[in-house]
Amino acid sequence: MRQLFLLLFLGACSTMNLSTLVQLNQLDPLTADPDGFVAAVVLPEGLDVPENGAQLDLMWVSGNETIGGSFPLRRNATLEDSAIEPDSGQRVLYFDLSPQDVANVRQAQHDISARKEAGEHGEGSFSVFATACAHGPVLVPRISTYLRIEDGGSFLPLLKDYDFRQDLSPDQILNVPQCP
Repeated sequence: MRQLFLLLFLGACSTMNLSTLVQLNQLDPLTADPDGFVAAVVLPEGLDVPENGAQLDLMWVSGNETIGGSFPLRRNATLEDSAIEPDSGQRVLYFDLSPQDVANVRQAQHDISARKEAGEHGEGSFSVFATACAHGPVLVPRISTYLRIEDGGSFLPLLKDYDFRQDLSPDQILNVPQCP
């Protein structure tokens, strides 16, 4: 069964405003402080993101070697009074890295930077994903996603009021896995 994935970072460029695109274009995933990364998802009240359902991917592949990987994002309830206001029938969930994973991302950034400075060639990627599950009816079939890239910074809108019915069949929408 195909799950409902909410792409937070890459692939949302077609719906981004120019200001967000300029700010993200200036982001260097190898020098940005991962302690400031916060992803926000605005979703219908009938959907949720299960525990371990969100992750940050920072990878660099050179030949058969991969540096970095997938780092779980944890729900951060302390940010619930933040600046993002959901519409009626929606709610906002915030996700960040644990202190241990902040350290792991920093190590990956260091290792990748060292390889690049040594002249090695490779392909890099930086993305954030969340998987949705259902716990009730979905009355508002729109999602929005945001990323904050520095502590105390503003949330950059990545995907705004995306109607996920345009990319999923009615059967796929009805068969979103139930939340545990």
